[in-house]
Amino acid sequence: MKETFSDAYYQYIQYLGNKEHLLKDILTGRYEVFFSNKNHASWGLKWKNTHLEFVRSLSVLPFE
Repeated sequence: MKETFSDAYYQYIQYLGNKEHLLKDILTGRYEVFFSNKNHASWGLKWKNTHLEFVRSLSVLPFE
């Protein structure tokens, strides 16, 4: 199932490179990395013309 950012309560933060995107879970305040992976089979988010697949959560932001 693919959800939109507003349906899943996520905020786009920045592009990290190598198809990785940093998002913020608005409900928990956690930062998470998603990978651009069109038509993947697991849960994910719809963004622009692709699908984002969850990769990992971050305890420290990569740009701090």
